[in-house]
Amino acid sequence: MSPIPQQPDDLPQGAGSGRGEVPEDGGEPTEPDAAAVPAAGAAPEAAAADRSAADRAAAEGATSDGAAVEGEAAAGGAERGGSRGGSRTWRARLVGAVAAVLFAATATAAVWFWTTADRLAEEKAERVAVAARAGEFAVALQTYDYANLQAYRDQVFAISGEDFEKTYDEAFSPLEGVITSMRANSSASVRGVYVAEVTEGRAKAITVVDSQVTSTAGTRRMLGTYMELGLIKTGGEWKVNDATVMGAAEELVTDPNGKAVEPAPTPSPSTTKKDK
Repeated sequence: MSPIPQQPDDLPQGAGSGRGEVPEDGGEPTEPDAAAVPAAGAAPEAAAADRSAADRAAAEGATSDGAAVEGEAAAGGAERGGSRGGSRTWRARLVGAVAAVLFAATATAAVWFWTTADRLAEEKAERVAVAARAGEFAVALQTYDYANLQAYRDQVFAISGEDFEKTYDEAFSPLEGVITSMRANSSASVRGVYVAEVTEGRAKAITVVDSQVTSTAGTRRMLGTYMELGLIKTGGEWKVNDATVMGAAEELVTDPNGKAVEPAPTPSPSTTKKDK
């Protein structure tokens, strides 16, 4: 049985399935509306586009979240780094302060030791100079030769002060004649010198001297003669300004024949003038 063809007016409107519509008046069919008919595969592409947009949105969200986390981590790290940096700065300042204090203390100690050592060295040098001058004077005062009393005077005056020179002239003049007439010669040696004090250009010293005087009357030996000397510093040199003979520990006298006799006054100058 052959199918019965349907008339165009029997078809529902818009059921052209994409083909041109047939006008009711039997005119030429129209072209289908491309905009009204979706293109093949349009729905899958739209779905894919939607998924892609969703993926990008998710990725952007993840990126934002990651950035936020990284920012927080960086902030925390910066805070910790700042704390550590501050601690290191504090320690560095403390170490610097301690080093500065130690340096200052070391420098102060070095200056103190240097000045103290310098002062002690100067004091020692002065005491050595005083002792040397005192010993030299003690020997010079008790060493003479009747044949050259001027040389004796000059030697004593070269190491004595003006005050002692005046006193020496007064004490020595009366003895010159006795020394010459008895042909007396004297020699001396220092047994010891003790420096008592050295202050502000003045000093005190005690000398211990052994001496021997030979004359026409015999020989006199004076052992351990103590002499107190007062010295002054003038022109950069120490000089004896007064001398006091304090006596001998032992005195031995023999006549020209070597026989022991009682000691008698010796023709030797001495003075008891005190230092002013």
